[in-house]
Amino acid sequence: MNDEPQDVFRQMDAMIARMFEEMKHGMVTGIPPHAAGYRIVLRGSTIPQVPPHDRIARSGDPHEPVPEVHCIGNEVKVVAELPGAEKESIQLNVSDGTITIEADGQGRHFIKRAVFPPVDAASMKSTFRNGVLEVTFAGLNESHADDKRDA
Repeated sequence: MNDEPQDVFRQMDAMIARMFEEMKHGMVTGIPPHAAGYRIVLRGSTIPQVPPHDRIARSGDPHEPVPEVHCIGNEVKVVAELPGAEKESIQLNVSDGTITIEADGQGRHFIKRAVFPPVDAASMKSTFRNGVLEVTFAGLNESHADDKRDA
């Protein structure tokens, strides 16, 4: 790289041009573009953590955004995008630290899953607005989670 400030912009332009060519090639050949997802967990003021790969629940369509899980204080919130889904069709199933979300709308069927820390499943509250589902739980600390499992 050169010390000239414009050199950075030329390199960025070249990189973007290569990306567009790869996308155009994929559209012409029918090869779908590569899609990947990731999840970062923030708890309080701790350092962000990336959970182990095997703890991330997979959703139905690899090109759909995965639900987000937010731990804020003693609250756990799951946020999932369901564009075009009908509110009446949404089904939620909570089991073993995983929530499964199923919904239908506009000729589509959604199946989304998210893994979250120990929660009080009975405290579940949900809202659905503008194609975004928010499910909120009261979080449990580890000692309460053990008590719930023993019961």
